[in-house]
Amino acid sequence: MKKIILGLMITGALSMADGFAQLGLGYSQGENEGNYATGFLGVNVFSNLGIRLEYTKNVDEHPEFSKEDISRYGVFATYTLPLTSWFSVTPKAGLTKVDGAYTLKGLANEVSDSSTEFTYGLELNYHYNDNIGVFLGYTDYGKELTLNNIDKDKMDTQNYTFGIKIDL
Repeated sequence: MKKIILGLMITGALSMADGFAQLGLGYSQGENEGNYATGFLGVNVFSNLGIRLEYTKNVDEHPEFSKEDISRYGVFATYTLPLTSWFSVTPKAGLTKVDGAYTLKGLANEVSDSSTEFTYGLELNYHYNDNIGVFLGYTDYGKELTLNNIDKDKMDTQNYTFGIKIDL
């Protein structure tokens, strides 16, 4: 019983804290007209300084010609700088592991590559209320993937993302 009460007290304190964590979902269109969905979970470690786990996945395919499969897993250090009560800026820097695969229709073999790169970005946040906001961000994922001499126009190495953030 004591553990349940302690758990409820901690949960209540964290839920009343000002922006303990963020949960976000975003959409971006890459350089090559690819559509990407991004999800992240961030935790404020000390005041406005935080750690963010992020996952990005391409969500469109052209099965009549080819299949492109790109997944990005990232861990970032973030700092949210409030500009006004409605706007803030969040720079981020960290490491991203990129897994990419490309298959042309009619070929049996899949061509793939994986790399880990330094990644940085910047987000502009608009806080609709204390718990919900929207963001517009830019992320540069570093070097392009090299898929065994398949150019694929450099396989999207940066993108602009817009989405929604929920403060927990």
